[in-house]
Amino acid sequence: MRLCFLGTGSAIPSAGDGFTSFLAEEGGSLVLVDCGDDAYRSLLEAGRDPLALDALVLTHEHADHLGGLPAFVAALDCARRAKPLALAAAPALAGKAQALLGAFGLDPGNLSFEPRFSRGWEAAGLRVELIEGRHSVPTSMVLFSSGRGGRLLYSSDSRYEPGFLASGSGHCATLIHEATYPHDRLPASTGHSSALEAGLAAREIGAERLFLCHFQESAFPAGFDPAAEAASSFGGEAIRPELLRWYEVA
Repeated sequence: MRLCFLGTGSAIPSAGDGFTSFLAEEGGSLVLVDCGDDAYRSLLEAGRDPLALDALVLTHEHADHLGGLPAFVAALDCARRAKPLALAAAPALAGKAQALLGAFGLDPGNLSFEPRFSRGWEAAGLRVELIEGRHSVPTSMVLFSSGRGGRLLYSSDSRYEPGFLASGSGHCATLIHEATYPHDRLPASTGHSSALEAGLAAREIGAERLFLCHFQESAFPAGFDPAAEAASSFGGEAIRPELLRWYEVA
């Protein structure tokens, strides 16, 4: 499986980095996770054809994860996509996504392709499952399983609860986890996590590597390295990913 991060920012983006979103590629299948920014352009910048995208996974209703959906669907329609697009989302979120598309006149009967909403997605060599997460609104964690045996978990926006990830996913070699704050600046009541907590979560599921995302740069003091803080509580490799770089993970 290969990963490419299109953005690693929080709901407050920074210069040169947009909202958190990434691509997963395995066995000829291409999956996009979340759609807060200009996904069509980002796919092109990652060297992939938006018309060839197989599935889009939506984790929750916040604008930095869902707000770009109408523009993306409209761009696919303008480009005359014919291939159906799978949209994996929890049922309540699927209803909100459909209503959002409808507000822009992007109803299925008006499009050049068929949007197909479902609870998960599977193709030869890759399976995507949605698992209930922990955030300020209902959210889904995303479990990827490759035909070669690799397992990757994306916890989405998530507050840290000891043992929660392990109870939901079991062992995963790779974890993508948010690091919105340094641990000493983590709000007392929040739907988010610190870099240190991301490291704890990775250790609990037996991960070998941890990719960090959802950075709120305005909360970081000068010189703060979220990967270093995560590594202090995690024995594996902690990575602050480079945008538009492809990483081999399984």
